[in-house]
Amino acid sequence: MITQLRSGAAERLAMGPLAQGGGVIVVDGLPGTTQAAELLAEAMMLYPGADEQRVFEGDGATGRGGAPPRQLFTSGGGLVQDALYAAPWLSDYLSELCGAPVSPTGGRGSYSYYVRPGDYLGLHLDIDACDVTLITVLRDDSPPDDPAGALLVHPGYRGADLDAVRRDPKGGAGMVKAVPGQSIVLLGGLVPHETIPVEERGPRIISALCFRAS
Repeated sequence: MITQLRSGAAERLAMGPLAQGGGVIVVDGLPGTTQAAELLAEAMMLYPGADEQRVFEGDGATGRGGAPPRQLFTSGGGLVQDALYAAPWLSDYLSELCGAPVSPTGGRGSYSYYVRPGDYLGLHLDIDACDVTLITVLRDDSPPDDPAGALLVHPGYRGADLDAVRRDPKGGAGMVKAVPGQSIVLLGGLVPHETIPVEERGPRIISALCFRAS
């Protein structure tokens, strides 16, 4: 039963093509090469002021939001990311992909930096304002087939609470490893997900943008 989205949005998203395909997809060339390079440059410029996120024990939330265990650095976005976020073509593209109208939440996006061995983000569902998440990989020095830094998704528990995943964490789990030049589109409010710890092979830097279904 779909329980993790507002009823109207849940009905549209749950019946859309992205949901029917498991709630996650990797897209090549989004954004384009030039814009991706500009995003990486902006992320690196903002990195010295990034905040360390370190939570050793999560709050055990069963639904959206909460405070999952994690170790990474994050920063708010900048003007380059703002321009991508506000681009009408991007909302239109995601709306078609998801089968429901989506739009920016109104706030800024963010950058995440997994730069130390062991940096990760634990099991969670995205906050209420983030029905659809666009995760763009800007840098990753690990091999494409290396699970380090990959997204671990649990599509079999789409719409369920997180305790169901905790009882059987490997049930139906799948690894999604995008590489620089690719983006992951995820129904982050419906599909439980987490980030596998990075290793010593190098950092993984991503851009994250949240969209609300209407």
